[in-house]
Amino acid sequence: MKDYIFILGSNWLVSIAELLVYLRDHDMKAGVKDFSRKAVIVSIADDLDERQTVEIQSTLGGCFKTARVVATYNCSVAKAAFPTSGKIIQKDRKRLLSCPWLPEVWKAAKDQRIRFGVSTYPMWKDTSIDVKRFTIAMDEEVKERLTELGARKVDYFVYEGPDRRKADRPNTALWPQTLVRHGLLTTPNAEILAVFTEGSLYLGRTVAACDSTLQQHRDESRPYVSAEISTSPKICRTLLNLAGAKASDTVLDPFCGTGTILMEAALLGMTCVGIDIDANAVQGSKANMTWLESELGRKLKFEIIRGDARDAATLVQGKVDAAAFEPYLGPVQSNQPEKREAEKAVRELTRLYHDSLSSIDSCLKRNGRVGMSLPVMNSKDGIVRVNLEDLLNKTGFAVVPLLPRDSIMNDALLDEKGGIKTDRPRLPERKRGQIVQRELIMLSK
Repeated sequence: MKDYIFILGSNWLVSIAELLVYLRDHDMKAGVKDFSRKAVIVSIADDLDERQTVEIQSTLGGCFKTARVVATYNCSVAKAAFPTSGKIIQKDRKRLLSCPWLPEVWKAAKDQRIRFGVSTYPMWKDTSIDVKRFTIAMDEEVKERLTELGARKVDYFVYEGPDRRKADRPNTALWPQTLVRHGLLTTPNAEILAVFTEGSLYLGRTVAACDSTLQQHRDESRPYVSAEISTSPKICRTLLNLAGAKASDTVLDPFCGTGTILMEAALLGMTCVGIDIDANAVQGSKANMTWLESELGRKLKFEIIRGDARDAATLVQGKVDAAAFEPYLGPVQSNQPEKREAEKAVRELTRLYHDSLSSIDSCLKRNGRVGMSLPVMNSKDGIVRVNLEDLLNKTGFAVVPLLPRDSIMNDALLDEKGGIKTDRPRLPERKRGQIVQRELIMLSK
């Protein structure tokens, strides 16, 4: 078994669930060895080559860096070597900075011009380790040792500014676009990941990273944009993976809106079929797909139909391999509704989704899957969500639990307070302050 680090998106549970679904769908024997809310360490039976690792990273929506583990230390060593307060234990600092893993990252440093950076991801709310001092010390030590090995010139990069989400929070990790801009993923250059979990420090060499600049360009430069109905490209990738969609598959989005899922599916080599009841959305989605063809310089396989998702069985010609979609989530809410109003709205939406799934069942291949989101309404008197029994009654679909228990290798990770709760029928994908939030489900025939 080989250990790999995956740096997680803001919704760490969804990110881990998507990753496990992907690995199982691609027949990779794997399990979660350790995790924090910023990273997961996964043991994979196969020794992945660089092409395979890049392919995994480029397909996922919820992970934005992938690294191969080159060394593991007990967290107590780091706490003793770089405490935020108290005495520094020099023997632990010397041990941590000896870098015996260096030859695994740099096979030959002599006469090379090398650029690198150390990115540190601490435990959530852990203040026992001075991660900023640790990161700079690692940068300096790696530079010195590479120079001793005969490197012609060595430079390292540090984080270029404050955290975008919270300006007063120190950040010790390079953004993926920084890696791309400075070529840190190209040999002999490198990024070293330092990931802290509850009990361990993992060091790894980054093999692949998501360039969010490209996603942002697609999201902002396409000709048709609607803030009210648009889904982020990252969630679109996640829904496609929950649906089990693979390159060369035909994917259906019966609520295609601006066509974001169709665009992401096309980029992954899939044939796309979209349906939307709104004529403007249909024309806008077609314009977006045509724009993407122009950006890529190649033809894409897609069809976009005006119609009702509840009529998918008659609108779609032939069978599709998977269905991935964010359905209509109800009217935009400017104020929190009363619970009674929220319950009425959710019941009406449930009927729409139920009837749509019943129709999708007829055009989905045997063993096909659905990845979809559901609304979660934050009423004045509490959360109102879709009843799954009502949703799936006589549709031909059943829920596939996410985060299966047999994928967690260490029982200590199942601690109810901060651990992973397994076999989840649905997972929240929420943003604070939103009245209508989301949760994700995976369905199979």
